[in-house]
Amino acid sequence: MELKYVTCSGANEHTSIGALFALYEEFPFVEFGIQVSGRKCGEGSSRLDWLRSLRAQILAKNINLPLALHINQDWVEAFCQGELSPELQELLSYGNKLGTPMFQRVQLNFKVGREKTPDIEILEKQIISFPKVRFILSYNSANAEIIRELYRRNEIVFDCLTDESFGEGIVPQRRLPLLFPDIVQGYAGGLSSENVISELKKINKIVPKRAHVFIDAEGKLKGDDGHFSFMKAHDFLVNAMTWQK
Repeated sequence: MELKYVTCSGANEHTSIGALFALYEEFPFVEFGIQVSGRKCGEGSSRLDWLRSLRAQILAKNINLPLALHINQDWVEAFCQGELSPELQELLSYGNKLGTPMFQRVQLNFKVGREKTPDIEILEKQIISFPKVRFILSYNSANAEIIRELYRRNEIVFDCLTDESFGEGIVPQRRLPLLFPDIVQGYAGGLSSENVISELKKINKIVPKRAHVFIDAEGKLKGDDGHFSFMKAHDFLVNAMTWQK
């Protein structure tokens, strides 16, 4: 098993951009997940201002910082119905000097029964309309049917993140084997520097030897102030790298 991405989620307007660059320089395999929604990232918000500053510094330094945009709440519901707010359109239009999207992966955090059920035809067209972006679909029991139908249609390529707790940071009793043979599968749910090695060992036992997977941590990377902790992220990445070796 090979780790294709090690995602540290939760960086935001309280996060030093310079420190993000430094962490990437030390751990080139890291990916930073940024959470956005209309409530948190609308026009005039500190998060949107921070993301604009992040883009400016990425362009100025010519750094291809690995970023994933995690779309939530009203924005993901609208996206799945074929609508994009001006702010989300702006973020998805960001590129770097290599001509690739600034957000190389985009995670759609819809949950059937919580958000309005996506129109599968529209969702498929939306994903196809961003050919340079790799989309991540969050898989759990609520979303299983629609994600399996998208896979059967074979019109789009996507990564699949498994987390039955759906962002609640709960370690599952068992990790899921590969759901689709040709899709990069991710694992989230309560990952931390303390358990990442043991959880990777569990995953390694249930996936094929040549499988590419990714892991995503957020809740356990927060400090006492409730914000992204570089110390915890550093320890998480060290242990993930130790396992990979």
